[in-house]
Amino acid sequence: MAVPLAQNTPNSPHVSHRAQIERSYCQDLAPIDSGLPGNFAEVVKGVYRSSFPLAENFEALKELGLRTILTLIEEPYTTDHLKFLNDNGISHLRIIIPPNKDPDVTMPDTDLDKILGILLNKANHPVLVHCNKGKHRTGCVVACFRRLQGWALQDVIDEYLKYSTPKSRTLDVRFIGMFDPARLSQLAQHSGVASWAPSTMHLKTQSEHNEREQIPPNRRIYASRSEVRASEVRAS
Repeated sequence: MAVPLAQNTPNSPHVSHRAQIERSYCQDLAPIDSGLPGNFAEVVKGVYRSSFPLAENFEALKELGLRTILTLIEEPYTTDHLKFLNDNGISHLRIIIPPNKDPDVTMPDTDLDKILGILLNKANHPVLVHCNKGKHRTGCVVACFRRLQGWALQDVIDEYLKYSTPKSRTLDVRFIGMFDPARLSQLAQHSGVASWAPSTMHLKTQSEHNEREQIPPNRRIYASRSEVRASEVRAS
């Protein structure tokens, strides 16, 4: 169940592999010392993912103009968190979901559908979704979001692995594969999520950052799947 903690007052078939490569991965926006939480990235314009935000991240997060923060774990927010939410007019929703550690304990479909519904509703944007490390629960949610976008399953899993390695979970991969995007196909179609992409401004900014800092190819933050694969080949 989504619990408001601080409110402001105001299936389609899988696309081809080639088309998937042309689509951007989560656009990483958090080079070292950026001030943003760990595992922070832009999923699409207006939707962000990260680890648990700390007080030291507030200044950088403020720049995003967040309207909503969605927490997937039970760990409470501090008084500093609540002040940050209130000062910046951010609504905080908490939907607690279990980790995929026990094959007999799975995330309820109703909770997952609520989470995806929040992400698909542009009235909540810009929105940040996070768990503890930004790897497993957040990774599964983003993976299901990608499947609603029409991403091929292997591309979805590859993205999950990008953020969860070296502590990826087999049960997470199984959960992602078992998710049926058809049950939210009407909502996905209505939202137009298949066409949502990362901000071109962020892509340009990160590219300029890589060139300016002359970061070696195997250490850069890449904007697209094809760039990631090319770099891995060059670095191997």
